[in-house]
Amino acid sequence: MQMKQWLYVVFLTLVFSACSDNNVKKYVIGVSQCSEDIWRDKLNNELVMSTYQHDNVTLKFASANDNDRLQKQQIEQFIKEGVNLLIVSPNQIHTISSVIDKAYDAGIPVILFDRKTDSRKYTAFIGADNYEAGHEIGDFIGQQLEGKGNIAEICGLQASSPAIERNRGFMDALKNYPDIKVVARGYGDWIKESGVTAMDSILVQSKESFQYVFAQNDRMALGALQSIKKHKVKGIKIVGIDALPVPGGGMENVRDGNLEASYIYPTRGDSVMQLALNILEKKLYKRDNYLKGALVTKANANVLLMQNEEMNKQTARLNALHGKVDTYLVQYNHQKMYIVLFSIILLLLIGIMVYIYRTILMKRRIEEEANKAKLQFFTNISHELRTPLTLIADPVNYIIHDDNLNSQQRSMLQIVQRNVLVLTQLVSEILDFRKVQNGKMELRLSDFNLTESMKQWIMLFSASAQKKHIAISMDAPDTIMLRADQDKIERICYNLLSNALKYTSEGGEITLTAKEENGRVMISVADNGCGISSDELPYIFDRFYQAKNAGRGTGIGLAIVKAFTELHHGEVSATSIEGKGSTFTIHIPVRQKGEVTNQPTEKIEQLVEPSSAEEVPNQARHIDELIQPYQTDKPEVLIIDDNIDIRTYLRSVLSEKYNVSEAADGKVGLELARKIVPDIVLSDIMMPVMDGLAFCQQLKTDKAISHIPVILLTARSLDEQRAEGYEHGADAYLSKPFSLRLLLSRIDNLIESRKKLNQTWSKGVEDDEIGNISNEIDKSFLKQLRKIIQENLANSDLSVEQIGDEIGLSRVQLYRKVKALTGYSPVEIVRKARLTRARHLLQTTERTVSEVAYAVGFSTPSYFSKCYKDEFGENPKK
Repeated sequence: MQMKQWLYVVFLTLVFSACSDNNVKKYVIGVSQCSEDIWRDKLNNELVMSTYQHDNVTLKFASANDNDRLQKQQIEQFIKEGVNLLIVSPNQIHTISSVIDKAYDAGIPVILFDRKTDSRKYTAFIGADNYEAGHEIGDFIGQQLEGKGNIAEICGLQASSPAIERNRGFMDALKNYPDIKVVARGYGDWIKESGVTAMDSILVQSKESFQYVFAQNDRMALGALQSIKKHKVKGIKIVGIDALPVPGGGMENVRDGNLEASYIYPTRGDSVMQLALNILEKKLYKRDNYLKGALVTKANANVLLMQNEEMNKQTARLNALHGKVDTYLVQYNHQKMYIVLFSIILLLLIGIMVYIYRTILMKRRIEEEANKAKLQFFTNISHELRTPLTLIADPVNYIIHDDNLNSQQRSMLQIVQRNVLVLTQLVSEILDFRKVQNGKMELRLSDFNLTESMKQWIMLFSASAQKKHIAISMDAPDTIMLRADQDKIERICYNLLSNALKYTSEGGEITLTAKEENGRVMISVADNGCGISSDELPYIFDRFYQAKNAGRGTGIGLAIVKAFTELHHGEVSATSIEGKGSTFTIHIPVRQKGEVTNQPTEKIEQLVEPSSAEEVPNQARHIDELIQPYQTDKPEVLIIDDNIDIRTYLRSVLSEKYNVSEAADGKVGLELARKIVPDIVLSDIMMPVMDGLAFCQQLKTDKAISHIPVILLTARSLDEQRAEGYEHGADAYLSKPFSLRLLLSRIDNLIESRKKLNQTWSKGVEDDEIGNISNEIDKSFLKQLRKIIQENLANSDLSVEQIGDEIGLSRVQLYRKVKALTGYSPVEIVRKARLTRARHLLQTTERTVSEVAYAVGFSTPSYFSKCYKDEFGENPKK
């Protein structure tokens, strides 16, 4: 639940971050210019600069290059794209009115700039007053001519509103000067070349001379100047409109005397942008907006140019600052994004850490509660077990001394007696561990010689160690006087020695060491057994923890060692190298604080007594010593279990009917199975070195012994554990404690099933009989055997050794496997195959008996006839 809350907070943070970036409405403005020239470039630049204050505005530009059709297409595209507002400078009055009406009707505001159309469907107009510009120029020329003279006029595009209005204003101004006449008029399209053409025509066709030329823009005025120079006409002055303060523009030409005057035709992109935003943001605005202009003459041209130069510098500086601001904004946005991402990641990390911390606490709490429940359960069971254990132990101790018992009965009772002691010891450990956990365990202090006690403790394990050929030695001074709880120190040493003996293999060594130094005693038990892996070593003192190679056990032995050591204000540690052995070490003070009590302590009895029964084979003996000669026809049974009492018990009940061999772990059992090829295997699952499942799997994949049935005997009784056993190839699965009658019946049934399968070979080795074999390895083996025999029937020298070499088995392995699978020896199988082939040849061919005998590998016809008659009960000549 906590994790969901953190994710919710992160989600809200992302939402708010997104909203903060999107709460300003964005606008897209389309700008449609009728042509491209320096005046319109200046307007476009001013529009772009105006967006510096309005980051929510995006401009899209299109230029028609004086092409009416192209301008209509461009406006249509703007409408299709759904721009928020249109700024249009029409090429002519009539040509694009329809598409402007379409935009207006579509709800798109339209601003007409500089020029108008004949449509009234526009939102606003902004631009210079063309009538005023023409009127100012007319009044200026009238004054310069002092009311008398002639003028030539070059008009712009005839159907454009600037040309019409400038002409009208110019002519109205000249009405104040009746003695001034316009003697010639030409038309251009606002560019310099059209001015040259118009002036050429006027100079050629005009019959009257004129002193001034009024060109409706500076570009056509410069074209007229070029024409006048070309025709070498003197005394004509030229006036234009625009007065752009750019290199080569009208203002420089006025300053340089090329033009007599010009009229500033303002662009004011900032005013256009402000009008657009007022419309978009629903603010007040005027529908018709006229920009102010001014006349430029040689008297003020230089000042105006200087002002413009300063303005250009400021503009350049503003552009540079805007560039830096853009860079800073990009960096700021990146940094803001990084901060947001960092904050989100930090929140997620904090949430994950909190979640993991809570999970760990919960897991520890659950584990602690589970351990408490487990320990409480064991404690309750232990209390309940004490009464039946007493009722078992006392009668057994009484009966075992009866002189009427035979050796087998006494041996079985000794097994019961030893295991009652083991169970009693286990119950005591559980109850003691419970006392430690509850803080109720107390030390019963006594002064004793640790060295003498250690000698006695080692004696408890001497018999078992001798059976495994393990040497137990002690390294300690003659006297170490210790004040401690002798019983608990004994239990510590007993557990450590018991573990060392359990995990030390044949011929190993165990050393019990003690020494006194600096007021403390060090006791260690070292072995050269299988060792403990480094990843498991930190957990071996945890209660209920069992290492992978631990086999059976409760997992509290080493936990008791740690608890008793800490009860003595000491420390316990372990070092181990996997495959080389382990060393367990405890350090405790020489003298515990407290009073010495004279209460007697409970002694640990020898839990593994030498059996009074005959010595039995075990893993400590050489493998060849475990192979018994086959002196009887009894089936061979192999028992694999690390518990010597289980092996002794099973041997005692099976030896009358079966030849019995033993092994203490799966590895030795596998080697023994390859040597003797038993008829059946009884195996435990939980064993050191190699467990029963691994043993079963390896046996079932070994060509020499894959046919041997395996019965698993184990305390693992859950359905999934049974399924695991069968998946590894087991033929039967019996849970401990098992019924002896059930076990014997299962053994007999498996052996009997094998015998019934053998009967299918009575007619020879055929494919359909091989198909009855369930094990694929055995089926493959029999097919290979049949193929070898069939291919060598004519070879009288074919031997068992040759067949074994081709198959890859020794003579003994081949004999036992073929005998187990077919009921016949390899020699008998070869002879039966030869006789079966001979019978077929005699019945289907005209060969003689001698020819057939030699064809199927018999060295003499007489021996063939004898064998044939023994097999089929008739003479081959018939």
